[in-house]
Amino acid sequence: MTIRIFNVLIGTWLFLSSFAWPHPTMQRYAAMICGALTVALSLLTIFNPSIRYLTAVLAVGLFVETLVTAHAPRSMTFWHDAVIAIAIFVAALWDKGRAAVRDEREIYGRT
Repeated sequence: MTIRIFNVLIGTWLFLSSFAWPHPTMQRYAAMICGALTVALSLLTIFNPSIRYLTAVLAVGLFVETLVTAHAPRSMTFWHDAVIAIAIFVAALWDKGRAAVRDEREIYGRT
């Protein structure tokens, strides 16, 4: 569950960052769409754990879009979006689904 919350937060940050500083038009729309979809898919993963693979595919799409539309590979937007895409991808694949929830209940004593 903790990883899903992380993905929701990072997706929210990706969406909001498209307004925080100037992006090229294509990168702005990609950040807005991928951020909103990351949040939605991460929330849907609570009900169907296999949706995490769609989140991973979305992260790969964001990474490819970042590489293709980068005008200057040293720009802040390029590095930001690339790091966010990698973080979403790793978190989506790291999520263990129901086993992780069971482990958290054992560790923290929730029922």
